Amino acid sequence: RWGAELAIEYINKEMGGVLGGRMVELVVEDDAGTPADGIAGFRKLVQKDGVVAVVGQYHSSVCLAVNKVSQDLQVPLFSSGASSPQITESQNPYIFSIMSLTPDRARFWIDFAKDMKFKRVAVIAEDTDYGTGFETYVKEYGKDAGLEVKTIIFPRTITDMTPMLLETKAWKPDLIVNIGVGPPAYLMVKQAYDIGLFPQVKMLGSFAWPIRPEYWDAVGDNGKWVMYTSYYKPGMLMSDSGNWMAAKYKAAHDEDPTFYALNVFGEMLVIAQALDKAKSDDPKALQKALVGNTYQDWSGKVKFEDTPGVKWHNVSPPHLILQETEVRQPFTESHLVYPSQFGGDGKIEGP
Repeated sequence: RWGAELAIEYINKEMGGVLGGRMVELVVEDDAGTPADGIAGFRKLVQKDGVVAVVGQYHSSVCLAVNKVSQDLQVPLFSSGASSPQITESQNPYIFSIMSLTPDRARFWIDFAKDMKFKRVAVIAEDTDYGTGFETYVKEYGKDAGLEVKTIIFPRTITDMTPMLLETKAWKPDLIVNIGVGPPAYLMVKQAYDIGLFPQVKMLGSFAWPIRPEYWDAVGDNGKWVMYTSYYKPGMLMSDSGNWMAAKYKAAHDEDPTFYALNVFGEMLVIAQALDKAKSDDPKALQKALVGNTYQDWSGKVKFEDTPGVKWHNVSPPHLILQETEVRQPFTESHLVYPSQFGGDGKIEGP
């Protein structure tokens, strides 16, 4: 929401509005992380508030449900953080995604493991669509790359991971991919440390949860040396609008923007540019203008194309692997490990 609010300011003040000077308004609904609330919120935004597009979807299950409604109502929907490949595989003309989809991230992890000369990768994933989707692709890409992959699926409500972590330790992996969300991810780190598995064996989080205060509250000093996947690091090269947003965000909230705040900001700028391209505020005209034209977001150029399969209307952000080398290390000071084209030094620190 903070990213969206700054997008409104940028569009109205820096861009001079849309369609010859018309001001843009933000309308917000909370999907509560449930498909039913997501559908109700989307219908309200379209049928009562008359929005031209909707951004901000985070949960794959909710986005999949809302995706169908966006096609029925013919209003563009932007997936800002949902990664299920089924979202874009639907080939809904009205779905757009600036997000790393599950296959892209899984392939990135395997490329990282291969470049680091790792031979054995353990995947410990929760029993949600998020976790099981990653398990499938990591196994497939790992096999193609000639790596050994061991997978374990755990229930989302688990309170003791010790048995599965002891099993993992006995297998002697070179890398553990932690595909938990929230408390289970933190529990995995804590109990892996308790049995001497981590940090002796490197651990990689599937997104940027190690920078959150609640991670350190749960794990304490033992959380140091964990790695995590990110699509952004403060200080990386951005477009002029991205630099504007990052400075405004930090001044307003006393912290650097998250990728998701930047992503929603950028998506709204793309929508504004497409409205001008369409010369209309009709959602159907907007959809046509969004496809096949090049626009600018916070990180660079964006172009959505009718590519069959998972890349339908999908633009992937940069992928980075960062590492927390100090307790409660700020996001800005995380160590950039990989890849080299974004400044990664290829060195994983720790004991």
